[in-house]
Amino acid sequence: MSPAAPTSFDVVIWLLDRARAEDTYLQPRKLQCLLFLAQAHFAAAYDGRVLMPSFFIMDDAGPLDPNLYRALERGRPEVSEKPLDDEIIMFLDAVWRRYRNADALRLDQLISKQGVAEDAICDRDNAEITIAAMQRMFGKGDKKPLSGPKIAETQTGRKVTLQKWMPKRRLTT
Repeated sequence: MSPAAPTSFDVVIWLLDRARAEDTYLQPRKLQCLLFLAQAHFAAAYDGRVLMPSFFIMDDAGPLDPNLYRALERGRPEVSEKPLDDEIIMFLDAVWRRYRNADALRLDQLISKQGVAEDAICDRDNAEITIAAMQRMFGKGDKKPLSGPKIAETQTGRKVTLQKWMPKRRLTT
């Protein structure tokens, strides 16, 4: 099964742009944790399908994709961008909203807690964390834990976010 995003750099660039839009500095280790969490939640929600063509290892500081980590050593990469599908953007937005306020240490603790039964997580010896392990770690409970708001199209083709109708409360005296 092919990855949902064309490259891992497209997901990295989306996260970096989202952080910049909120005037937030995204630390390299936090970025790696967010990438791991996005991949893991996507695998759990979509029956083992991968979000991006990346593999992750666990070292002393937490999960990381060694290739991306090396490519991002000097900052944002100068690569061409391909737009992501709306479904992927909604998914990444849900991941961002859920974890944006946590620092890298907190995210590492969360991942370690979820992966207590996984050897790669517990040993922290640069072993690969497989997609199956990610699915086991985050696949409990709801089938699509990070599904975002529903998107619909108007008659003119404009995309809108669906919201539950809540009438205004009227006070009568």
